Amino acid sequence: MRYLLYILTLGLALSWSVPLAARTESRKELAARLDDTQARLKVLEDRMLTGDPAAVRLQQRLDDLEAQMRRQVGDNERLGFENKRLREDLDTVQSALKLVGADAQTAKAQAMQANAALGRYITGGEPAHEESQAAAAAKNAAFDSQQAQIQSQYNEAKGYLERGFFDQALAAFEAFTSAYPTDALSGPAFYWMGEIMAVQGKPREAANQYIATLKQFPKGSKAPEAMVRLGATLYTMGDAAEACRTLRAVSKTYPKASASVKAKARLERRRANCR
Repeated sequence: MRYLLYILTLGLALSWSVPLAARTESRKELAARLDDTQARLKVLEDRMLTGDPAAVRLQQRLDDLEAQMRRQVGDNERLGFENKRLREDLDTVQSALKLVGADAQTAKAQAMQANAALGRYITGGEPAHEESQAAAAAKNAAFDSQQAQIQSQYNEAKGYLERGFFDQALAAFEAFTSAYPTDALSGPAFYWMGEIMAVQGKPREAANQYIATLKQFPKGSKAPEAMVRLGATLYTMGDAAEACRTLRAVSKTYPKASASVKAKARLERRRANCR
């Protein structure tokens, strides 16, 4: 109850920050209201001590309200901390994307130099080292078999998702990314895990999956969509500024993204009132 009295007192005190022309009560009137509130609370305490059932019930409701306000303050502090961590992760992703772009340009230049120096060996002519046709065929067959197994496991997880079995799909995608962390299909797997968690009402967990897609597979097939969905999820979590920063970066980071992805980014920018 004393906590509520503090809130009431603070509210009356804040009213003095209103311009003089907007005040409807004088200082004397506000002081009288505060005195009246304190007197009412005193009467309530006295009635409660005498065992008045109505006063006891009201006291319980006030206690519940006070506890709720305290929990709300704690939740706000926790969300503030977690939003800060997500912003830091997003900054890391964006820095990584810049490095990937620079590395790609360097690799392209080196490949051109190597092609000029080695001629047909670099373009698929005669092999640089001798290898029997049988050994090469066996190696290719083993590779194809492994790729088929990977594709089959991914298709199984995707099938669960398409049939609406979200828990099974989530478990299957998690097993897939654990077994094949560097395979290109793990990029879409992280993205779909984010979508499942978003549907399940877990925006923070969904954001972490979109960030994983961007961190580990910045040039993957689902990276542009993951960036759009990350921006939309940040807005859902209440971080409009970071959401807009992410959504504005989509066209710059992925200028060749599909028309549908660009349209989704524009739609989410309007929804978040980005300028």
